[in-house]
This record gives sequence, C-alpha cells and structure tokens, in this order.
Amino acid sequence: MKFFCDVIIPIYNAYDATVNCIDSVIKNTNLKEDRLVLINDCSPDVRISNHINEIKLKYHELNIVVIENEVNKGFVGTVNVGMRYSKNDVLLLNSDTIVGKNWLDKMRKCAYSQPKVGTVTAMSNNATLVSVPQGLMRNEIPEDITIDEYNDMLDKCAYCEYPELPTSHGFCVYIRREVLDKIGLFDEESFGRGYGEENDFSFRCIDYGFKNLLCDDAIVYHLESQSFSNERSKVIDAHLEILQNRYLGYYQNQEHWFRTFPILHICRNVYYNLGLRKKKNVLMVIHEWDNTVGGTTTHVKDIISALSNEFNFHVLFPLGNKYVIESYFGNETERMTLPFTVEKSSRYNHFNNIYKNMVDYVVRAFAIQTVHIHHMVGHYFDIADVIEKYKLNSIITLHDTYSLCPSVGMLYCNEKYCGYMLERDCAKCLVHTERAANNIIPEWQNDWNIFLKKFDNVIVPSNDTKQRINAVYNDIELKVIEHGVNVDKLDYTPKLDRKLRIAFTGVLCRHKGAEMLRNLINNCKDRNIEFHSFGRIEAEFADLQQNTSNYTYHGPYIREEIGKLLAKNKINLICFLQICPETYSYTVNEAVASKIPVLSVDLGAGADRIKENNLGWIVPKDASCEEILEKLTWVKNNIDEYKNVVSTVENYKFKTVDAMGQDYLEIYNLKNTETAIDYEALRYLVKQEVILAKNIIYNNEVEVMLDGILRSAKWRIVNKIKVPKFISKPLKAILRVVKRIVKR
Repeated sequence: MKFFCDVIIPIYNAYDATVNCIDSVIKNTNLKEDRLVLINDCSPDVRISNHINEIKLKYHELNIVVIENEVNKGFVGTVNVGMRYSKNDVLLLNSDTIVGKNWLDKMRKCAYSQPKVGTVTAMSNNATLVSVPQGLMRNEIPEDITIDEYNDMLDKCAYCEYPELPTSHGFCVYIRREVLDKIGLFDEESFGRGYGEENDFSFRCIDYGFKNLLCDDAIVYHLESQSFSNERSKVIDAHLEILQNRYLGYYQNQEHWFRTFPILHICRNVYYNLGLRKKKNVLMVIHEWDNTVGGTTTHVKDIISALSNEFNFHVLFPLGNKYVIESYFGNETERMTLPFTVEKSSRYNHFNNIYKNMVDYVVRAFAIQTVHIHHMVGHYFDIADVIEKYKLNSIITLHDTYSLCPSVGMLYCNEKYCGYMLERDCAKCLVHTERAANNIIPEWQNDWNIFLKKFDNVIVPSNDTKQRINAVYNDIELKVIEHGVNVDKLDYTPKLDRKLRIAFTGVLCRHKGAEMLRNLINNCKDRNIEFHSFGRIEAEFADLQQNTSNYTYHGPYIREEIGKLLAKNKINLICFLQICPETYSYTVNEAVASKIPVLSVDLGAGADRIKENNLGWIVPKDASCEEILEKLTWVKNNIDEYKNVVSTVENYKFKTVDAMGQDYLEIYNLKNTETAIDYEALRYLVKQEVILAKNIIYNNEVEVMLDGILRSAKWRIVNKIKVPKFISKPLKAILRVVKRIVKR
C-alpha cells in the first residue's frame, strides 16, 4: 500500500517524553492515510518496548509500525533504518517533541509548494535558528496555550512565505522521497554518534539544487536537554571539523542568512500574536516617552503598573518624523517603529491623512478596544475619526492647558500667567512665544472644542484644572480623577535648628520659578537661610548651576532618590514658586513623602492640596521677593508652628496607584468593545518595521549583545558551521531588534 508520508520516531529511553510525543502524533495525524513508524533503538528501559507494542495493538486500525533494533545503532543509524524501510516521503521526528493539529498537512503543503524542495523544518519553541518568538534561543510555551491552540493561531497569523533556511533542523524535518532516492540517506559512517548529520544532508540537498525550507505556519514543541558532557562536546567539535572541511564553500551562504536573518519578522509576528490574544488592549497616546520623568509620563507608567494584569497597554508616541509603539504585555515590553513617515508642516495643523491611516492600522493590528489620550503634541485630531469608525472606548486626560493655548503654561510673553490678566494681546504673545504671525487662539480653541466633544470621558487631575478648562469650554463635561502615587515615607523628621534649609526640586525653568529663586539668592541677607536646588536647570538660568555662599546646586536626580538626598542635606522646607498653575504637582508629593513642609504660591492644584491638608504655607500668587523672604523668616522663627505642620505632613495619606487604577478600570470597561486582531494589518506592520530597522542598523553599525549564543558549542553544532566574528556581529544587531528597535 502506498502511504503519503511515514512519520519516523527514533526512540531511546526518555519514557515520559516518548509517551507524550506518540500520543500527540496519534491525536493530530491522519494515520489512515499516513503512517507512524516507531523504532526502538534497543532502549534499556523495558517500558519503551512494552508501550510501543501496546500502542500498536490499541490502535490496530491505524497505520502504525513498530521496529525493534537488535543492537543500539545510535540516532543516525536508527533514522536510516526507518528511511530504508519507507518507500514514501518521510518526516523525522524526535521523541521529545509534541505536535499539534494539522501539523503534518502543513509540512507536506510546504514541501510541495514549489519545485526542488529538499527538506522542510517546522518552527519550534526550542530549535535555535527556527525558534520563535525569540530567535536562536529556548522559549517557554506560555502556560495558557496548548500546541493545538498555537497551531490554530498560526493558521490565522502566519505569512506562509516558506523562507529558505541554510540548513534543516533534525528535531522535525520533512523529506520528499525523490530527494532520498537521488542523494541517499544520512551519512552514518561520519556522523554515527549524532550531531551534524542533518546539516550534512541539507548541504547535499543544496549541491543537488534542492532547497531547505521553513514551514512558518506549523510549530512543534521541543523539550531537548540543554546540557552537554565533555565527551559530547568532543564529538561536537569533531563533527564540526568534518563539516568545515567538507562544505567550506557554504560559509558565504551562512553569512548571507545571518546578515539578513529572513525570519525576524516571523519571530516578531508570533510574539505579538501571542501577547495580543490574552487581554483587552489599550492604546495610550502621549507626546514623549523615552528618558523622561515628567508628570504626564509618570502618570501613564503608573496606570500601566496598576492595570497590567487586566490589559495590554500600547504607548504611541512621536520620534522624529516616525511614530513608535511600546507594548506592555504584563512584565514584558516590545517596541515597534511604525512604517509611516509623517511630515509635520506646522504644529498648528491638527489634521493629517498619513497619521490617520497609521492609527487605523494600529487599531486593527493591535486589536485596540480603548484609546486613552494623554497629550496631543505630535498627534492629530484625525484619531477621533478612527475611534468613531471602530466605536472604541475613548478617553482624553488634559494634563495641562495645551487645549487652551499652544504656549507652554500660558505665560504671557514668557513672563506672566495670562489666566488672570484682564487685558492681553494674544497676537503679540504668540509672536513672542510661538513665532505665530496671527492670533490663532479662537481657531485653536474652536478645533479643540469640537475635538473634546467626541470623547466618552474628558478627565482632569484636579478641581483647579477643571475650573480653568471649563472657563473656556463650559459645554464640556470634565471628570476629576486625582493621580495616585506609591510612596514610602522616609524615616526622617525635619527639624528647625539654627538654619532654614530650603530646597527647590524638579526642573528649574522660568515657569517653575527659577527667576524668583535667583532673586531670593541675591537678596537674602540672613545667613541662617540656605537655598538648595535638585534637578535639571534650563539653559536660560545656567548661572544657577554655580554655588554661592548661601546656595548649593546638587544636579539632576533619580525620582526614587530625592527623599534620601533631601534628608542627607537636612532640608527642612521645600518651595514651589511657579508662575503658572500646576494641574497636579508630583513635586508636592515628593516633598510630603520626605515629611518636609512646603511653601508655595497660591496658584494651581499643588497649592490647593497644601491649603486643604495643612501641608505648609501659602503666599499670594503675585508675591514679591521681599514678601517671600519675609514669610521664610517667619517660618524660621516659629518653631512650634513648624512642628505642628511637620506632624500633619507625617500623617498625610496619599491616594495610591492601585486606588487610581480602580478608577480607570471602571472607565476602560465602560464599553464592551470586542475588537479582533486584524492579522493582515499586523503582518504588514511587523514586516515593514523589520525592513526599516535592518536599514537603520546597517547604516549605523549598531553594536549588539548575542556573542554568548553564537559562540556556544550548542549553537555551533546545531548549525554545524563555526560563526566567524564578522558574521555574528551583524546578525546580533538584527536580533537585538526583537527586544528594542531603534531605541534612542
């Protein structure tokens, strides 16, 4: 009888793994048309022989053959026994594997997809050059997915490109009968003890004009031990030498494959599909992300931290004329540079079709159910049209007054907050601050008013911000959700001794009160008052980087370290002398977490929190330098009052990040939007991104970090070609993209 394919499993001990392997093949293979050939290579474990013979009897109606080697022949000899026995196509399968639904049909389809196919290798969690989702390394199969489900997923998301490999991998390889008839079996004489035989066979295939393909829509679980004895390493080295001497001409082929790593997009596509299927997906839109500690960025990171068990988060932000998505799948992150170039003709243009098309792709590819916008700098109002098109849950948080005016903090001519000014010339201010030749504020606010009305929820972090926004947009319903913070209060109790040591924390710039700090330093005559600043200082106030007799600059700091720095320098008062209102003020939290009282101008959400909770003292929003110095002197001289405030600060309870997370959990689940992954859209984004990333990598000659993998005996023997340094370097550059693409 003519069978389509013989699945040959060479078996030597490893009873439990063998049982699981055989069960999976019987379950997922049509053994009335194909055949299973079980070859026991004289296993000392008697359970092996008993089990495979029981299997043959139990499934007597199926095409199952059992062969018992009288002596141990080793892997290569045993495989050759099976291939001599068969007159059909063969599939060689290690006994430490598990196969899924339709696996053999997929492998066969690939084998006959084009002329002159020599071998077909399945993808695996653990098979070096065909490993997914992380290439060239062992991957654990997620606990919440079976191999059957994995194969079902690949049915939907695979490219089915069947890329050419430099060599097959023997854990699961399909070989057409015509190939065996032309080039013969494995070289038992040279590789009888195993390792290198499938590479030798693959290179012979190439010599005869046959191809080695990857079946990129089938995955087979591979257990495989990672340990190698000294004796085994000697065998590996000896077989490697044979291959080098025999196939030196294939170094160039290997180099080309390493340099191009054709399956990188396949690896990344599998990774995204595994991650996206688990939870609902939220798109966070923000103006900046990398290397920033601003309040908006901190807030978004806190939301992700609080709700990462409930949602996948995808942070969309501009980078030059490109856009990047940083995805958070639980504790794992992945970055994608989107293959769209958005040229920004003007910051006042709120609409862009290329951007709109990009967001449409993102929503479909990442199965977005909720869009939460945190800042629109670098983004366009077209995003609202995409939200409406797919009926997504939509949220926008107004972290500042950008919706009212494009200038930073609404500083009139960069000098004074304009919110309280009865008379102002917006055209004059915009020329000075934004280089805009006309008064665009009415049009700006009209566009924003229309835009904000399209959202299910418009959120602000404080009542102060709500009042300021509603003063302009009185027909927009605003919801106040205070930010949450996670802080551990220091074991530090500030005291007033002879000196009042005052700190300014955070970025020092004009709207944060840098000019007032300069005046205080220059005009304070009390030697028992010291000024300190912690944080970055903008160029305009570079003189504040120089220490004086009553002032010390401590430089930038890590947010988690600020409390210790304040305690180390015995700071006993923190000043906030901003000239425009803060919408929340994380810096007030830093002060309170350090148990240090605060003195602030009466402006913004931070000042409200200080007043409402007796966390310090307030001076008028337009207080002069002299008035502030007078208040500082009063604080220094009123020790009892100071102690009372310290006690209040010590007992203050913050709203936690988890509590804030519950607020957003309710909002994110407001609409039960079911958005499925658009596999075609995701395939497109991943493949185009890899092309872009490779070009950038080659142009910049990026250094990378995979020497350990490529130089290991394990890697070399599976590929059976020593990887020279000049080859491994560009390959590693490509593979680094799997974790971080074009991160700057």
